[in-house]
Amino acid sequence: MKRISLTVAFMALFAIGFAQTADSKWNIGLHMTQTEYRGDLGNGFFDFDDFDPGVMLNVGYYLSPTFDLNARFGYAEVDYTDENGTYGVGNGGYADLLNSPRSWGFDGNLWNASLNLKLKFNNGWFFSEDAIVGPFINGGVGMTYMDVDHQRIYGQSKEYSNLALNYGGGFNIRLGERLNMVLEANVINPTTDVYDGVDVSSAPGWEGADKSDDRFLQYSVGFTYNLGAKQDSDGDGVADRKDKCPNTPIGVAVDEDGCPIDTDGDGVPDYMDKCPKEPGTINGCPDIDGDGIIDSEDKCPKVAGLKELQGCPDSDDDKDGVLNLQDKCPNTPVGVEVDKDGCPIDTDGDGIADYLDKCPNEAGPAKTQGCPVQDQLNEFAKQIYFNFDKATLKTESFIVLDKVVELIKPHSDQDFKIIVKGHTDSKGNDAYNQKLSERRAASVRDYLVKKGIDASKIRSIGYGETQPIATNDTAEGRAQNRRTEIVVE
Repeated sequence: MKRISLTVAFMALFAIGFAQTADSKWNIGLHMTQTEYRGDLGNGFFDFDDFDPGVMLNVGYYLSPTFDLNARFGYAEVDYTDENGTYGVGNGGYADLLNSPRSWGFDGNLWNASLNLKLKFNNGWFFSEDAIVGPFINGGVGMTYMDVDHQRIYGQSKEYSNLALNYGGGFNIRLGERLNMVLEANVINPTTDVYDGVDVSSAPGWEGADKSDDRFLQYSVGFTYNLGAKQDSDGDGVADRKDKCPNTPIGVAVDEDGCPIDTDGDGVPDYMDKCPKEPGTINGCPDIDGDGIIDSEDKCPKVAGLKELQGCPDSDDDKDGVLNLQDKCPNTPVGVEVDKDGCPIDTDGDGIADYLDKCPNEAGPAKTQGCPVQDQLNEFAKQIYFNFDKATLKTESFIVLDKVVELIKPHSDQDFKIIVKGHTDSKGNDAYNQKLSERRAASVRDYLVKKGIDASKIRSIGYGETQPIATNDTAEGRAQNRRTEIVVE
C-alpha cells in the first residue's frame, strides 16, 4: 500500500494543477500531502520522522477577489505507534484490562471529501490581487472514511466514517500569469474519537490521555493553473482585470497595463501622436512658443504668433496703431489719423479721407477732392444775368463767374467735365429761344475759359424752352425757367 501511495505522491509533486481567477472562474488542482495524527494514543503533530504521503484533488470556483469555493477529495496513509505507553499504560483500569505490552498504535488509510470556503488576503485590501505571495485561510465541512489496522487493541481491522470539519491556511505563490504553487496546512477533525481504535473519554485509568476527538494535521504542496481563457474585451492581450485601458482600439500596440504605447511619454499614445518620438502638447507634437501651432508648421517657432500668419506675430506695417490682421487699410500713410479699422478718418463721410479732402467738414465728390462744388455752382448759377434779349452778360455776373473760377480752378488736375446749360422760357419763337439759349451758354463758357479754365474740360449746350422747371403761365414761373446751369460731370 505504501509503495502505491509513494508512486501517486511522486506523480502529484510534478503534476500541474489549476487555480481560478476572475478571468477563469473554474480550476482544478493536484497536491502532495503529508498527514500526522493526534488523539488518545499521543501527539504526532509536527513529527517529521515518519513520512505518510498522500494526494489531494481540488476543484475550485472563484467567487470574488476575497472568496473562493473549493471542493476537495483526498487520500492519505496514516499510522501512529505509542511505543512508550505515554498515556497511562500501567496505571491500571482500562489499560491493565487489556493486559497488553506497552506498544499501542494503528495503521490506516484516510479518505476525505469536503467543501471549503477560502478567504484570500491578496484581495486588494491587505495585498494586491497580483501579489507574488498571497496568504489565505479556509474552512469547511465534509465526510471522512478510514479503514484501519489496530495493534493490540481490537486485533482486527475496522472501518469508520463520519462528518468532518476542515480548517487551515497557507500561501499561494504566483509563478506566472496562470501558474501558482500552493503551500498549505489543514486540520481534519472527523468529530469522533474512535479512528485510532481507542475512545478513552470515559475510561478509567487514562487520565493523561487526550480525550478530545481524533484529529489529523495535513501538510500539502501543489500547483495551480486556471482552466479557461482570460477575459480580454479589447483584444489587446492584457486581461480585463489588469487592463487599465480596457477600450483600446483593435490593433493598437499596448504596454503591460493594457494601455497604448506612448514612446515619447507626452501623454498622447503613439497611434494618435503625429510626432511619436517627440514629446508635445498639440496632437503629440512640440510647440515651443505655445501659440497653438506645432513647430514643424510654425514659421516663427520661438515667438508666439497667429495661425493666420503661420505662427508669426502680427505687425503694424503702416504704423497706424492697428495690427495688420485687423487693419482694413494696411497702407495708410504714416502720420494719418485712422479709425478703429485702421482706415483714415473721413469726417464728412463723403468717401474722401480727411487727409485728401479739401473740404473735410463738407461732403463732396472725389472729382473735386471732397468739396461740394456742385451745390455751390448751383447757387452761383442763379446769380448769372444777361442783358435783355441778348447773350451778353451783365456786369454783376462777372463777380459771380469769378467765384465759379475760384471754385473750379483748384481741381483742374482732376478728371472731370463742366457743362454750361442755357434755358429760356416759352415766350417768343421756339427757334429763336433755342439760339438764344445756346449763345448765352456759350458766353458763360467763354468767360470761364478766358479766366483760366481748361477749354477741354468745359462745353456749353442750349436747350431753349424744352426743359422748364416751372410753369410758363406766370411771370414767376417764366423767371425760373430763364436760367443757366453749371454742371460738373
